Amino acid sequence: MLICMRSRDESRLRSAVRVPPETAHGEAEQWRRIKAVFLEAVELPESERAAFVAMACEGDSGLRDEINSLLASEVAAESFCETPAAGILGVGSIMESPPLQRLEPGTRLGEYEISAFLSAGGMGEVYRARHTLLERRVAIKTLNTRMAGPDARRRLIREARHASSLSHPNICTIYEVGESDGIPFIAMELVDGQTLRKIIQTALPGFHQAVQYAIQIADALVHAHEHGIVHRDLKASNIVVNTLGQPIVLDFGLAKRLPESGGGHPADSTLTVGDKLAGTLSHMAPEVLLGHRADARSDVWSLGVLLYELVTGELPFSGATPFETSGEILSGPPRAIRGSVPLAMRLVIERCLVKDPKGRFQTAADVRDALDSIRRRRVWPLAGRLLISARRRMLYATGGAGLLVIVWIFGGDRLRERFAVPPSTRISTLAVLPLENATNDPAADYYAEGFTDGLIGQLGNIAGIRIIARPSASHVAQTALTRSEIARRLGADAIVEGRLRKSSDRISVEIRLIEPSRGRVIWSDSYERSDRQALALQADLVRALAAEVKLSVRPGAEGRVASRAVNPEAYEAYLKGRYEWNKRTPASLELAIAHFTQAIELDPTFAPAHAAIADCYNQFGTVMFGTGSPREFRPRAATEAIKALQIDPYSAEAHAALGYVRHYDWQWDEAEREFLQAIALNPSYPAAHMWYANLLMSRDRMKEALEQVYIARALDPFSLIVNSNVGWVLIVARRYPEAIAQLRQTIELDSTYAQARWRLAGALMSTGRFSEAREQAERLVTLTNRSAPTLGLLAEISFKTGREDMTRSILAELLKRARTEYVPPVSIAVIFALLGNTDNQLLWMTRAFDERSNAIAYRKFDSGPWKDDPRFRELLARSGLK
Repeated sequence: MLICMRSRDESRLRSAVRVPPETAHGEAEQWRRIKAVFLEAVELPESERAAFVAMACEGDSGLRDEINSLLASEVAAESFCETPAAGILGVGSIMESPPLQRLEPGTRLGEYEISAFLSAGGMGEVYRARHTLLERRVAIKTLNTRMAGPDARRRLIREARHASSLSHPNICTIYEVGESDGIPFIAMELVDGQTLRKIIQTALPGFHQAVQYAIQIADALVHAHEHGIVHRDLKASNIVVNTLGQPIVLDFGLAKRLPESGGGHPADSTLTVGDKLAGTLSHMAPEVLLGHRADARSDVWSLGVLLYELVTGELPFSGATPFETSGEILSGPPRAIRGSVPLAMRLVIERCLVKDPKGRFQTAADVRDALDSIRRRRVWPLAGRLLISARRRMLYATGGAGLLVIVWIFGGDRLRERFAVPPSTRISTLAVLPLENATNDPAADYYAEGFTDGLIGQLGNIAGIRIIARPSASHVAQTALTRSEIARRLGADAIVEGRLRKSSDRISVEIRLIEPSRGRVIWSDSYERSDRQALALQADLVRALAAEVKLSVRPGAEGRVASRAVNPEAYEAYLKGRYEWNKRTPASLELAIAHFTQAIELDPTFAPAHAAIADCYNQFGTVMFGTGSPREFRPRAATEAIKALQIDPYSAEAHAALGYVRHYDWQWDEAEREFLQAIALNPSYPAAHMWYANLLMSRDRMKEALEQVYIARALDPFSLIVNSNVGWVLIVARRYPEAIAQLRQTIELDSTYAQARWRLAGALMSTGRFSEAREQAERLVTLTNRSAPTLGLLAEISFKTGREDMTRSILAELLKRARTEYVPPVSIAVIFALLGNTDNQLLWMTRAFDERSNAIAYRKFDSGPWKDDPRFRELLARSGLK
């Protein structure tokens, strides 16, 4: 028994460890002495350890140095709580053998080559390695050289046999068991990410994120238990959250088969005798500490400890020494959980941590289902069941009071809101209205707007429904009188609205999901995180909304919800950049680039800033903006888009930006792949559909182009740029009346929007309505302060209305300006062509081809007299347009 084992006579031990060196018999005796002194010293406060070790090792400096080294390692490990229980309690052979030499990089184990040491655990050492034939990156686990006893090899093989019989997305995959030069090893999946323990220490996950982690971990245990395997060492440091946000359960080194399961091996029972206390003390169930066999309910206890740690950042049982900790586990109550943790979760944890195994949840499936009820906010019946559980007699006395507490917490209306039945109609379109800036600082409007954009983007990343873009939602919210009208104009089945408050270092969001047809609140909640966890806060909201709306999450998409920490100053700079980027003027894009650049300087690994600056550079290289040559800006855009994808390969914005670059660099197939990838990652990203429509239009695939641009309009029905592009595609499709009507409607939304007037002038010109086209062009020249591209358009229309003198005057002005500023070559080329100067037209058109002007992608639709010129046809062939 544990208590008997630790109640040895202290004076006898101290006299034993002061045996003079000359009486020691060999290395084994030396290690027994080390163990005895170390175990005694580790129970003392750090301030008293040095004096004790000096006294205990008097006359043996080697012994003293060895123990001090072990104590230093123990301090570095932060807590005895992560030490194997057998080692803490002096059981087994964990310290019986001296450490052997660690494997060096380049060492070969069969077909594997060691790259780097990763970690050491109770059962083995883990290395990064690669399969030299398959070029597959793996993790290699070898025997811990301090565990090289007679059963060590069988333990390693047992771990592999147990884990390899499991196939679950949240359990590490085993590839191979082998032996090389007498070293047994396991080759397993290399899981890139952070341990759950590290995540908890860095920043406690939000409640909804914690529940998501817990459900997946519980489901992994369900799978293991269904295959007759208990883990026996479930803890946060044995779980890695990968780059997709999935928790992966590792280290089945202490796992064993349940007695009732089939397929066991005789070796399993012999190994159990010597490792009854295998595991980690702080997570060990009381019955295991008392020497009983571990079963599925023991894993449920460990899961309860993990749940406690996930929501509090602390352990439920701890003491100043291992002895005190074991006493707390055996007879003490867990530490009280703060009231901010929802009652249902506190009750689930309590049920997992019942001392008597018969009073706990009996299976991991029961825990998983309870957690899923919390995730879906169906907690009223769950709380009731837990409060009146027959196995929790202690709760009988307080059950009625507990129910009253719930009612008091939620209140009548709040209770109905929080546990309301979901809407009867299936939600196919969701509108997220701009979050209200509740910071009492109008200057922080950009933060609420940008945060809303991020929330919509993350919803689009996972949802199988249509998510309305923020600009349209904002436009309608400002003009509609009722939620019902908002929903009708946006075509939305449900509306999300809320308030954002930002303090010096905290962000809080109150959010509501509304069924507009009845005007009722389906669900509401509030969330708060540090400003470093802004993306994680968005992820909390997304997951909660997904659960409430019962979104059909696209396969593999949920793990792509961004939740990484971000430098607060970088995030604010990024949001300021988005605020300016949304204005879509040359001046605002200049400001946006400055903000995005600052964000990247503060956090070079912040992918959204790289993708956003790529968008800006793409716009600066267009003919309509005319601020610089695509030869200058497009390579910058490509560089930033690629950087974003290197950081986050799941960035729809970066894929779309790179598709834009590839389109106008005439890499037609690559562009289409990038656009399709962006749409697959976020089907609700309007720009991806719009830019893809432009690519399809340039390839003369008009039916597909119209389909894509209509999708973009459905996602952002009041967007100026999207509606202008709808008009443009209709023009190229020669559906002029529809195009003119579309563009006039767009101008009604904003009479100062230049691109809509540009397209309208072109549509009117194509139908021979030259005077109306000229009126639009003249207003456009005024709006843009006589920009070179708009002057080129006015010159073209003037020529067609018989104003050749005006055309020549504009040409002279553009040629003069081209000496000192950038003028799109295509604007000058078109004027020379109209005037019949074919040689100069081809000279300037060649310059446009050389810089890969955006306009070149659509030159095959030219109807001018130059279209049959062999030199022009040769230029088209260069671009693959023909």
